[in-house]
Amino acid sequence: MSNQQPVIGITGGVGAGWAKTGSSFASYARAVENAGARVVPLGHGRRARFEDCDGLLVPGGYDVHPRLFDRLPGDEKLADDEVMAKYKIKTEKMRDEVEMRLIREALAASKPFLGICRGFEVLNIVVGRLLVGDILTWMPNALTHFANTDGVSESHEIAIEPGSIIERCYGSGPVRVNSRHHQGITPEFVSDKFRITAMAPDGIVEAVEMKGAPFVVGVQWHPEKQSDDFIHSISGPLFAAFAAACAERGRAR
Repeated sequence: MSNQQPVIGITGGVGAGWAKTGSSFASYARAVENAGARVVPLGHGRRARFEDCDGLLVPGGYDVHPRLFDRLPGDEKLADDEVMAKYKIKTEKMRDEVEMRLIREALAASKPFLGICRGFEVLNIVVGRLLVGDILTWMPNALTHFANTDGVSESHEIAIEPGSIIERCYGSGPVRVNSRHHQGITPEFVSDKFRITAMAPDGIVEAVEMKGAPFVVGVQWHPEKQSDDFIHSISGPLFAAFAAACAERGRAR
């Protein structure tokens, strides 16, 4: 594949927005294609095979079902439906098993991975089985991380870890990122297989990178979101680094 574009598989949800030409899928596909890669859709009803891909991108979307991650302290006796009610969880179960399986396959095959928002959270569940079901329920004094009712993203600054892929892509910071999530991860729930590479001021983890892996990155913000120009305009290097890692993986096949 040395003279070909790297092939990146992107998962997605159900509904028109996640069709190959849908607006939700297209926002991620456009960012990857602008970085020089070719995109194929993965998941239910999609014909592309992950074994033919050089990398995996898992995008944003609804929450992961609580049966797939461990209970937080104090929640050990709660049933799934009680956890869902407590943390206002809305699921899209069709995605869960597919994305978790594909992430495991990507990690096992040392394929580059980029997780965005939900994709970052699923990555941490696959590796460490932990997730904060709702940030404000768990941390009442936290920043508001979810979008307003009119769809406008919240935003906040992040502190970036020196020497990380995130620093290479975004600079030393601080950088203002968009914020469109109600779930998240705090440092004590991050697997020791990860290095925390960006943090919000309230203690929510904003990015991780897998130790010893060429490119396994999860970010809590939405670098693909064109309407949030302040983050989209500086996110090209992240997608370029991901595409370059996929191209290197393709050359090694």
